[in-house]
Amino acid sequence: MNVLIVHAHHEPQSFCSALARRSEEALKAQGHAVDFADLYAEGFDPVSDRRNFSTIKNPDYLKQQAEEMHAWEAGGFAPDLEKEIRRLEACDLLIFSFPIWWFGMPAILKGWVDRVFAYGRIYGGAKIYETGLGHSQKRGLVLMTTGGGPDVYGGHGVNPSLSTVLAPVQHGVFWFNGFLPLEPFVAWSPARITLGERSHYLDSLTARLKDVAIEPPLILPPLADFPDWGKDTKKRFMVTVTHAKAVDETFKSLIPAEGARLAELKRLGVLLASHLSPPQANPWRGFLLFRASDEATVRQHLGTLPLAPWLGFEIAEVN
Repeated sequence: MNVLIVHAHHEPQSFCSALARRSEEALKAQGHAVDFADLYAEGFDPVSDRRNFSTIKNPDYLKQQAEEMHAWEAGGFAPDLEKEIRRLEACDLLIFSFPIWWFGMPAILKGWVDRVFAYGRIYGGAKIYETGLGHSQKRGLVLMTTGGGPDVYGGHGVNPSLSTVLAPVQHGVFWFNGFLPLEPFVAWSPARITLGERSHYLDSLTARLKDVAIEPPLILPPLADFPDWGKDTKKRFMVTVTHAKAVDETFKSLIPAEGARLAELKRLGVLLASHLSPPQANPWRGFLLFRASDEATVRQHLGTLPLAPWLGFEIAEVN
């Protein structure tokens, strides 16, 4: 497997840089070919303008996509940009390594995306989403460090949820170009933890990367489900969940398996959201939002829940 690590941290001694280097070492040890693009060390220029091109289509008005298409047709990408584009085209696994800054990627990495993902050459026309450069075969992995801890990005913190923060990368860069996004690897607040805890993160990353070529990806909706770029052909169903019979010890023992199954349905893009009352709540309720073709399909998914025999389900189609 050809791996491209695009690393965006200006301090080589940072923990973010340590994670990137550990990734390179671990993947090479497995026999993968690794190209390490250290954007700061290589002096990558993130500014996107006419410096991208050795050709000119319209000298009077710079329209990025038009110039990119012209450069693709005429072989007119600047040498430094052509190098980066070829790196991207060659990879089977694309890893973005960065610290989260202002709820997003550092500017140098965003600039790399702006310049390298060129219209016509990389995306556009028939090359988009499941038919994009990745063809639902290549993979994308976010490797990141944070300042705040998991609670602040967990959906009930003051910051946006991590899934919201990463949507521009996972959906807008990876999946938009046909790369299957993987669950991100996040080192929470490395500046505020012990040396032992940082070592554990490094070891966990090594273990994670052993199966990265076969790891089940996150499933996002294909463009085929949105004819003419319109509304989703799949419907939305809200399921109100209640206890249909008394909670017993068997029920309690199956709670971890229930959580794992809900997580798997979310990975598959079937379950969009879940909200559950605290276990001690009386009455207890759960609310599950599904994306599916029909109610029968939703019931099939509900039947796979380990706790289904103890639960009652009321299903309603919602907008």
